[in-house]
Amino acid sequence: MLDTAIRLLDAEGVEALTMRRLASELGVSAMTPYRHVGSKDELLIVLVDRLAARLVYPPRPRDPKSAMLVLWSTIYDSLAERSWVPEVLARRRMMAPSVLGAIEEIHAALRDAGLSIEAAVRAYRLMWNFTLGSLLVRAGASSEGPSQQRELRGAPDPELYPMLAAAAATWTSAHDRDTYRE
Repeated sequence: MLDTAIRLLDAEGVEALTMRRLASELGVSAMTPYRHVGSKDELLIVLVDRLAARLVYPPRPRDPKSAMLVLWSTIYDSLAERSWVPEVLARRRMMAPSVLGAIEEIHAALRDAGLSIEAAVRAYRLMWNFTLGSLLVRAGASSEGPSQQRELRGAPDPELYPMLAAAAATWTSAHDRDTYRE
């Protein structure tokens, strides 16, 4: 059931996954999936947790900054593999229990870097929002159709927007590449 749900999510996205559709894909009655999970949200968190549990983190350097870069890069790369996961995490405010170890390590690295608990929480939230936002923008950039952002940033009126006009070439070159690590 989980593999079928992941296949459906990978092919068609979160909106395409319904319990009825999953049952149809499995060739079972509409109520059968409910014997395993109570709702679509419960199914999604099981799927996200399953994927997160498979994540392999490389060895971390002792330096807190370098350790955080390794952890965040690993998280980003993992989330980028399936465009529906960031959407689920952002829209449904879900969290996979299997990522608590990585979150603990990030907080410890922030504390080792000299931040208070309060500052570490703020820093973590800032980095999480940046990471998730980058992934959501990346998913939107890969969608088909014209990009209004590209059109507006690519040729702004230099009389009205001199800084944007000066930055137009840089915006255009950055539009089609993943700038997360820059």
